[in-house]
Amino acid sequence: MVVFIGTFLCLLGSIFGSGVTALSWRLPRGESWARGRSRCPKCEHVLGPLELVPVLSWMLTRGRCRFCAAPVSARYPLIELSCALWSLLAWLHVGLVPMLIPVLLWGYVLVALIVIDYDFHLLPDALTLPGTLLAVTAALLGPGARHALLGMVVGSGYLWLFAWIWATFLKRDGMGGGDIKLAAMFGALLGPIGAFVTITLASIGGALVGAVMMSRGKGGMRTELPFGTFLAPAAMAAFLWGEGWVTAYLRLLQR
Repeated sequence: MVVFIGTFLCLLGSIFGSGVTALSWRLPRGESWARGRSRCPKCEHVLGPLELVPVLSWMLTRGRCRFCAAPVSARYPLIELSCALWSLLAWLHVGLVPMLIPVLLWGYVLVALIVIDYDFHLLPDALTLPGTLLAVTAALLGPGARHALLGMVVGSGYLWLFAWIWATFLKRDGMGGGDIKLAAMFGALLGPIGAFVTITLASIGGALVGAVMMSRGKGGMRTELPFGTFLAPAAMAAFLWGEGWVTAYLRLLQR
């Protein structure tokens, strides 16, 4: 039964991942993600059912369009695999409970936000606001309303304070409004401690990437990075393992 459920959730996640690829392509370009058939962006060939099988269709065509041989980015199967892996790990973490449904959808939205923010430096309200509703729903089915409210206040409040300090004293934008809304989205599910862990992980990741870019001469102190691409995966990691990390850290302090 465990193998069956795990396999089913991986397949379900990969199917949703296929939808996430369409969503992350169409939404920032002002196209409807719910209507219209997927097509090759190069030759406009409408993809058939066999060309829409998650991961497998990309492998069988060797990452190219069957009609014009244009390369198809490896990001598409990677997104599908990411959603499949999230489905499996989220289930192993919370179990087969009602809370799992909004948690899965919450994770899929985060994957879409990673892709869109990486490409466009944009975190659309059309995703962060429904994502927050999913997070609140999951919290109500799990840790409760107080947990969600405190998480939203701590997460978005912390980033809002950071943005205010940068704008007031450094006279430049240090954080976009989309990042603050994203913080509310993950804070509602993760709670105040989880929100803090997420922001800490994302800050460390951003600092490391920035340092690497500077060492290679590809950026400087004023280079802007899409912070959502660090916040979203950090939130997913914090949901899965953050509680264990905090517990281990507190035990270390008590020694």
